[in-house]
Order: sequence, then structure tokens, then C-alpha cells
Amino acid sequence: CQDIFKSMSESGVLNRGSDCDTLPGMFDLSMASNRIPYVWSLPHFYLVEASDSTQHPRNNLIGFVTPTGPRYRNMVVIERHSGRVLQKMFKEQISIRLYQDERNYFFTKHKSVAIPLYWRMDTKNATIAERQLLSVMQSTFRGLQAGFIACMVLGGVSLFAALFVGMLLYRDNSLQTVQEKRKRIQAELAAAIPPDAQEDREDAEERADLM
Repeated sequence: CQDIFKSMSESGVLNRGSDCDTLPGMFDLSMASNRIPYVWSLPHFYLVEASDSTQHPRNNLIGFVTPTGPRYRNMVVIERHSGRVLQKMFKEQISIRLYQDERNYFFTKHKSVAIPLYWRMDTKNATIAERQLLSVMQSTFRGLQAGFIACMVLGGVSLFAALFVGMLLYRDNSLQTVQEKRKRIQAELAAAIPPDAQEDREDAEERADLM
């Protein structure tokens, strides 16, 4: 807790400085409540932590159960596509602190405790019209998602088809290039042979045919 937050809390502003001198999970509301020692927490002091179990506020009270599970938590249900709130449940407990004080006989006969005054639960659910509107939006988003998937699949198939056709064209072009090179080499070799050698070669071929 920084000094700036504590000074703001002392001036009546409820912020991070309001939990400096309380257990984790509790907020001191006294400065924002005309110095009445109110304390905020979840019902049954849920999620309030104390390093020493004897200092836990439930330890000084009789008949309080130990809260577990989401029953005592705040809850918000959000529609993931639109971000609208479908359901919310806000729970809180306001307690009052009683201190030991020698100036008053009554305050010398009890422990320093935080006594719950009341619980408050605020619940809001989306109306039928809002749910119908959200269902239409969801179907629209699902249609867009299906179209996107179809486009991706079609694009992949087109890519593979283009690669296959390109490989065939490259193969045909390579074979044609090789044939043209062979013909050019043969023509160059034929042009390089002397005429006498050419006649001797033809005679040798004729004798070979007669034999």
C-alpha cells in the first residue's frame, strides 16, 4: 500500500488504500461511511485470508459455516460473440467492527470482532427478446464462420490444383527443351563432318546393309 492510496482512502475515496489495514479479501469502508467502522467482504467472509487462524473473522463468531465453491462468488455470464451480459450475480456482505475500549463497559466485555449486518445479492438476467436477438447474431456468426472455412478449403484445393498443373507444364517444357537441344547438337555435328568422311560413312552403311 503506497502512501498516496492511504491518504486518498483517509479522505473518503474507496480505492486500494482501503484494504491496507485489513485482511486480504476485506475492504475498510469507514472513511467512506462517516467513520462508521463498516467492512466489506463476500458472504461468510469468503476468500478472506489470515496467516493466523485465530485472527480470521469467522473464528470469533458462532454458527458460521466455512463457505466453499461458486455459491458465494460473484458471477458474470458473457455471450462470446457480442460481449453482452447474459447473466450477472453480485454478492456482498457488509459487517461492522466492534473494538475493545476501556472507556465503555460494554466494549470491555467482548472481543474485537466483525459482525455481519446484512448480505446483498443483485441478480440480472437477459430478457427473452435479448436472448432471441443474440441467437440471431450467433447464427449469423456461425454462417460467417462456415463461409470462411469453405473459402479456406476451396483456396487450398485451388492451390494444390495450380501446383499440379504447373508441375505438368514444367515437365512438358523441360522435355521439349531437351529435344530441341539434341536436334541442335546433331545439326552442329553433321555440319562439322567433312564431305569425304560423309561419303565413306554412307558407303560403309551400304556395305553393312548388303552383308
